[in-house]
Amino acid sequence: MRTEPSLRKFYGWFTVLGLLIGSLVVLGYYKDEFREWKIYQRRYFQEEARRANTPQQHQNAQNLELAIRQIQVPDLNRVDRCTTCHLAVDDPSYGGYPQPLAYHPLHEQHPSEKFGCTICHRGQGRATTSAEAHGAIEHWDEPMLPLAFIQASCGKCHQAADNPAAPELARGQQVFDESGCRGCHKLDGTGGILGPELDRVGARRSPEWLAKHFIAPASVTPGSAMPPQKFSEPDLHAVTLFLLSLTGGGAPGYYASMKVIPSAAEGQHLFQQKGCIGCHSLGGQGGKVGPALDDVGLRRSADWMVAHFRDPQSVTPGSVMPKFGFSALEARALTEFLIRMKDQHLSLSLPSLMGPVERGREIFRKYGCAGCHGPAAKGGVPNPNSKTAELVPGLLYVADGYTKAELKARIVKGQREIPAMDPKRRPPPLYMPPWGGIIKDAEMDDLVAYLISLKPKGEDVGF
Repeated sequence: MRTEPSLRKFYGWFTVLGLLIGSLVVLGYYKDEFREWKIYQRRYFQEEARRANTPQQHQNAQNLELAIRQIQVPDLNRVDRCTTCHLAVDDPSYGGYPQPLAYHPLHEQHPSEKFGCTICHRGQGRATTSAEAHGAIEHWDEPMLPLAFIQASCGKCHQAADNPAAPELARGQQVFDESGCRGCHKLDGTGGILGPELDRVGARRSPEWLAKHFIAPASVTPGSAMPPQKFSEPDLHAVTLFLLSLTGGGAPGYYASMKVIPSAAEGQHLFQQKGCIGCHSLGGQGGKVGPALDDVGLRRSADWMVAHFRDPQSVTPGSVMPKFGFSALEARALTEFLIRMKDQHLSLSLPSLMGPVERGREIFRKYGCAGCHGPAAKGGVPNPNSKTAELVPGLLYVADGYTKAELKARIVKGQREIPAMDPKRRPPPLYMPPWGGIIKDAEMDDLVAYLISLKPKGEDVGF
């Protein structure tokens, strides 16, 4: 059979195409054989073989197979393939090894099979290359957290201020509160309205953006009314870390149960938050509906108190104490607080047990009033083009200009229009938002009492 002359002219193209396909097959084979994760796994296999001391260990090393490894955590909606490269995360004998063959130092407290990896470290769990897995790619919103900020992830399962393993996170919340950030920003439903809500800011911003915004807000957000913050380097790092923890994601089931770490400090927080002092007294102050709690740690066992906190009626039939729905850990924290209160060597402060002025000071801090009026209400925060020397005024002499009723009304209504020094320039960016409906009436009375008390002693009050 003769080949048609018209086909002979394609022989060269067929040859080139065949060589091209063959080259692509070979290239694909080598590309697959030398994928990044396979290189790491072979390195691990070699290390296992080198470290083997018994025939069984040698056999185990020989039986290792190249494979994608993944951890599925349905409760957290996670599929993480990080252990495809990080093969020794659960082996303490690899402590001190360079990445990716290094032991995870907190594996016992946070086993990867229960938590996965990206819930703490972020990144792209399903990826199989380091760049993609670490999230260093376009359009991925959760790049891997730098280790310097890893404590930010603790806030997903634990209270920021009650985790001994995350001191920088606790410090960051303290700086946030003391700086009065809630005066302009709302968080967890509490705070002002001048700036954006911060509940999910950690999911939207990078550490670099947040730090720069604190130091020079207008350079990051043109026209921002936020005054530059004069943080020390440690405080800047801590408050940046705290904001990174605000991702808005709630942890379900088991993970949510770890939100409270039982401690006297957390118990004190719950005691104040639930208004226990309204019915019970401590230190001679408080209500008389229920028994005094000064020596309850001597009269009752810890188990009794935990059971009573969780279901008062089952322990004390006929009790008028409501069932608050405390978790087991919250009940333990409250118990720890009351037991510690009987210790004469402890001096746990209770703002809720103090007078209205002391409580008002805490309310001033709680709602971030210092963010505009300055620490201790001394003023000094810049408000460009305002008639008050381009600064938000202090409140030390507010008692001279207002009665208690007038001051309360001023706080409730706020003042949106701040007199401008130059009408042709941009209006002053900071103004007094209305706090009515945000600050509770009882809190408002205490806040007014605190503000009236600020006038230096020895100077007459005008009413």
